[in-house]
Amino acid sequence: MIFKYRARTTTGSVTAGTREAANEAAAITWMRSQGWSPISVEAHGGGMFSGDKAEGDSVLNMSININLFPKKVKLKDKTVLFKQMSTMVNAGITIAATMDLMASQIENKTLSKAISDIRDAVSGGVTTASAFARHPEIFSNLEVALIRAGEEGGILDVTLARLAAFVEAQYSLQKKIKGAMIYPAVIVTMTLGVMTGLCLFIVPTFRKAFANIGITEVPALTAFIFGISDMLIAYWWAFPIPFIVIFFAIKRINRTEKGKQVFDKLKLKLPLFGDIIFKSVLTRAFRTLATLVTAGISILDSIEMSAGVADNFVVGEAFDTMRKRAQDGIMLSITIKDQNIFPSMVAHMVAVGEETGQVDDVLSKVADWYDMELDEKIKGLTAIIEPVMIVVVGLVVGLVVASVFVPIIGAIQHFM
Repeated sequence: MIFKYRARTTTGSVTAGTREAANEAAAITWMRSQGWSPISVEAHGGGMFSGDKAEGDSVLNMSININLFPKKVKLKDKTVLFKQMSTMVNAGITIAATMDLMASQIENKTLSKAISDIRDAVSGGVTTASAFARHPEIFSNLEVALIRAGEEGGILDVTLARLAAFVEAQYSLQKKIKGAMIYPAVIVTMTLGVMTGLCLFIVPTFRKAFANIGITEVPALTAFIFGISDMLIAYWWAFPIPFIVIFFAIKRINRTEKGKQVFDKLKLKLPLFGDIIFKSVLTRAFRTLATLVTAGISILDSIEMSAGVADNFVVGEAFDTMRKRAQDGIMLSITIKDQNIFPSMVAHMVAVGEETGQVDDVLSKVADWYDMELDEKIKGLTAIIEPVMIVVVGLVVGLVVASVFVPIIGAIQHFM
């Protein structure tokens, strides 16, 4: 079987090529016999090849372990993993021994199984980055790239500490966004629930009472509420259908390239929430760029990965322009200044970083600045939304109550 390999030679340079071997372990053994340090080994024309599988293994005799409901690996779980790995590697514990200890401590079963697989791969001679790359559903290309950079540079413990800080920052950002969105969502859901409960159970009771005391003519508001109540009682099963249809339609359209472009642009123009989404995207993108540049990854690769992490067409396009112009030798600060989506202060900060040779520190400060702006925006939004939502809920409930009591008051005045 043919394997593509990359290895560090005795002189410190990186060499790459192909080698025919029975399996991955044999290819690694050959590299070590040359005095080289393996960086990555990949089956030619296929994915990563596991050295502990014999070439003649068939699907029928392989043990199959299928988890129908795998537990999701959260950013918090990965933060703990990278922090503990950094501490152990810094203390001189081997990667295989570190992963062995971590596999028994991690509570998340999906992550624990992945760590066990990584331990077995590393014990068989596979590089740490290549072992992590075998689990793309858990560890992103960015995380693998950082581990590979640390491994090649001989500073794996430092890189793991940076990676832990990066993932922790992403987790903190995720919590902020969820916190900003969850309050209005809860209030809207509760308002709809209260309205539905009133129309299904309370309004029909009052309607019967009105009929019993001879009230046949009701105000327009009461007739409107009665109409909504009748519709909900008759077609309660159809009430969620429009929401479900809209949800799946948006999801389907968002999967297309053109649809994603349209939705990404609309997200940034949303009232109240648009600026929050924009700042969160830029925080994530610049934090990623700073972390990758600090780890020693080339600026072009760093910008490309940052564009993918942004997960927004508008910002991704801006970063792609940065990459193309950087490839042509144009400074980042000039490209940032020429694009309307970045404030002039960002271009000025990056220009200072380029002049002083501290681009990574400056990019990190840009991410911190956007993070601070995001905090202030979320606090302001919460301060605005809270009283507005209370007033809206009060008006909605008051409207229903008024529609019921106005006819009663009118009937009392009539009898008096």
